[in-house]
Amino acid sequence: MSVKLLQKLAGVSLLLLLIVLIAVLCIVWTMPDNEQIDADTEICLKYDNKNMKCGKTTSLLHEIFEKEISSAYAAAEKREKIQTEKYIQDALKHDVQLMTDYKNTLLDMKPSAKLVGNREEQDPDPGNNAMTTVTSWRHDKDLYYTTGFQRYGIRYQNGRLIVPVSGTYYIYSFLGLTERRLTDEGIPVESNKTQEIKHALHKYNVLDTVDTEIASNMQSRKNASRGYFNYYASQIATLVKLRAGDEISVKLSDVKLLKHTGNNYFGLHLI
Repeated sequence: MSVKLLQKLAGVSLLLLLIVLIAVLCIVWTMPDNEQIDADTEICLKYDNKNMKCGKTTSLLHEIFEKEISSAYAAAEKREKIQTEKYIQDALKHDVQLMTDYKNTLLDMKPSAKLVGNREEQDPDPGNNAMTTVTSWRHDKDLYYTTGFQRYGIRYQNGRLIVPVSGTYYIYSFLGLTERRLTDEGIPVESNKTQEIKHALHKYNVLDTVDTEIASNMQSRKNASRGYFNYYASQIATLVKLRAGDEISVKLSDVKLLKHTGNNYFGLHLI
């Protein structure tokens, strides 16, 4: 999904919300004077374009706002899905035509990418104990003057690399993970994290709406006898058959371990 498309969708959603608010205000201003028990706490509004509904002002307005906002977001999500499917279908047709006309040239133009860590600590989701997508990657123009690259149609979105053509890909990922063992004063840090650390590569396709694990690496937590930190290195590499539009991501069971991401990398290329 392009940045321009996301901006358009966000603009449409905000416009719909503004229209709803204006419509509600117009209804309030133009409604007939009804007898109410308490004009300060009760209100009557036209509900479902048919009947009048009376009730507590704050509760009734909150109910109408939630209903209209949910409807607007559902419509925007539906449009986004339709546009994404159309983009993928158009891309597939385009790629087939290119292979027909410029087969010899495209043999050397294989989609490939290598993302590198952006040196920013990723904020964990406090309510999520499941596998979390790693999003601390440099991508697109931020890869200039680094060892990373994006070539021949590979796109990046929210921590995921999106492949433009179907084929067999070599995918890989490296994560350096750090866990504090002692405080600056040399006091041991108590940790309730006893489960294994899981580092995995996942595949998602908007047409299937299913997130599938491709490969993973599991390792037990350790407690070093020296130093202030425990350090873990995890690497995954494998071959996988992908379809155009598949989104590949790196997931980790505990993103709090991503303290120093500058040496991390994640990539793929068509073979």
